[in-house]
This record gives sequence, C-alpha cells and structure tokens, in this order.
Amino acid sequence: MKYKNSELNDIETCAADWIAERDRSNGQLPPERRTALDAWLAASTAHRVAYLRLEQAWQRAERLRALQPGAPPLAAPESPGLDVRGEAAGRQPAGMSGWRTGRQSGGTSAGLPGWLSARPALWRGAAGVGLATLALVLGLQFVGPRPDTVDYATARGQRESVMLADGSRLTLNTATQVRTEVTPQSRQVWLQSGEAFFDIAHDAQRPFVIHAGKQRVTVLGTKFSLQRDGDKLRVTVLEGRVQVQADQASSRPTVLARADTAVAEADNLLVTRVSPQQLSARLGWLQGKLVLNEVTLAEAARQFNRYGRKQLVIQDAAAERIVIGGVFEAGNVEAFARLLHAGFGLQVQDVGEEIRVSSPGS
Repeated sequence: MKYKNSELNDIETCAADWIAERDRSNGQLPPERRTALDAWLAASTAHRVAYLRLEQAWQRAERLRALQPGAPPLAAPESPGLDVRGEAAGRQPAGMSGWRTGRQSGGTSAGLPGWLSARPALWRGAAGVGLATLALVLGLQFVGPRPDTVDYATARGQRESVMLADGSRLTLNTATQVRTEVTPQSRQVWLQSGEAFFDIAHDAQRPFVIHAGKQRVTVLGTKFSLQRDGDKLRVTVLEGRVQVQADQASSRPTVLARADTAVAEADNLLVTRVSPQQLSARLGWLQGKLVLNEVTLAEAARQFNRYGRKQLVIQDAAAERIVIGGVFEAGNVEAFARLLHAGFGLQVQDVGEEIRVSSPGS
C-alpha cells in the first residue's frame, strides 16, 4: 500500500500523540490505553516504525538530560514489545512488504530538544514540516544581486539560495554548479551539474534561458526545478509554464505546465502529470527532506548518497529489493541506517566513509 504525504504526516502526528500521552502518564499507560496503543501498532508497519523512531528520540533526550548536573531523570518509557523487524511482539500482521517511517527529529547538544520538552503541542509540530521550513529559512545563505556572469557551487550536502540582478531567485541543491549571466539584453543560466529550483522574475522583453547539457529551457516567469545528471535532465514545474527543447535548431519545443514533469535525454522527452502529493515529494529537498514513496532500498541509498559524505552501501540483492517509504532527513544517513537495523533487522556496519547494510546472516 502506498501512502500519500498527508497520510504519512497523520501517522507521524498520531505516533507523537501516543508518546506524549505516555509521557504525561509517567511512562505507564492505563490498561485500556495500553490495549489501544497495541492495536494501533499492530495495524500497520508504518505505525510501528514511526513510533519506534520517536521512542528512540525520547531515549536520546533522556541521555542528554542525564548529562546535566542535578537534572532529575525523565520517567522510564513504557515501550511496546517490538522485535528487530519493528513488529509488536507475538503479532504477525499480513501484507508486510516493507516499512515506512516519518521525519527524523533534531535536537540540541546542550539539553532536551525543544520540541520534546514542550510536551504534546510541539511533539506534533516535530512531526510536521514547520521545523524543517524554519531550518531552511535560518540555514540558507543569501547572496545579494550581482550583475553579468557569476559562478555558484554547493558542496555535497549543502544548499544555497542566491538572488540574481533581475530579481530571480535560485536555490541550489547538494553538489550543484551553475553559471549565471544577467545583462540588460539577456538572462541565461548554465546548469553544469546537480539540481536547482528556479523562481524567475517576469520580464517579457528578456526570456530566461537555461542551458543544461543538450537541453534548453525557456521561461518568462514561473517556478520549477531542474535536475541534471550528465545528459539527462528532469524538469518539475510548480507554477507557470516552461518550454523544453533539445539544443538543436531542428528539434520541436515542448511546453510544460503546473504539475508536469519531464525527463529529457538526447532527442527524447517523456512528459507525465503528477499528483499534488507527488509534486510535493519531488520538491521535498527544498526543506532538506527525502520523500520516499515505496522505492527499493537500492534507490533509497542512491538518493541518500547524493547528500552525505558517508555513503550507504547495500551489500546483497535481497536487501536491495526491500521496499521503503517515508519522509527522512536528507543529511542524516546515520539515523536512516539505525532504523534499517532497529526496524527491519538488517545488519549495519559503520566503516570509515561507508555504512554497509546487509541482510541478516549474509
């Protein structure tokens, strides 16, 4: 079963509510609520993994608090009986083709994470996108308007927002290189590698042209994302329209509108229309998120490896075929690996610049 992004958010919120209720009860739920929690956990793998992730965050917070002189300990958490696959002990629900999880929760090194110490209301906030949006706003660097030709680049795992002389704004994703040229006569960008989101200021007299390998994208004013991998270009349109054309005089242009995505390679262009949930997932990187909706572990590793210095290596075919879904912090592959071990029983080894993942007994 595939989940919509809104459904994943609801699961996160519900898991957070259960943890908050347990916290209010000093770690021990009344019998009737304990039964209700067991039933909720047994209903879906997604429920169990979301609960497990938040419980791990609770335990990390307990350890942080214990390091503070004179700080009283938090109440011991009441944990459901979960085996290494994240199942409720003694239960074997049907249809477990994979597992899904939600957002990774951040914390501070000096004490309890703010969202944890604030109890239920901010528990729910931690499960939403608000904190991720705030982190993006606070973390992105802003570069003022610059004329003529300017090169920009981001390192692996970095994002940067820049404003061009015409008022257009570019947000560069991990490991991205662009060259911009804004003059009174023309506006051009060369996407040399990586991924960027474009919020283009309208100027009918100066169409905005982006060169990406063998493809050319022309816009007047719109919002869209481009991802270049060699000669392959992926286009995702959030607002307005863009024109995509192979960089040859003989090729015919194709116009894309809102919610259109296209993959262009050489003279081939495949256009599809996506749902609002899929559109949000494609642009999740703007908030530092990886939104994985029923993808193989091999594909999940490829996505994570775009962001981190430490690379995720899946060592056997059985593990590669495991189906994964959920919303994850793009730059926190270590937390993702911990969940692979705790939620699915996979073996995880941290070796230098690699995190190696394999099936049990392999």
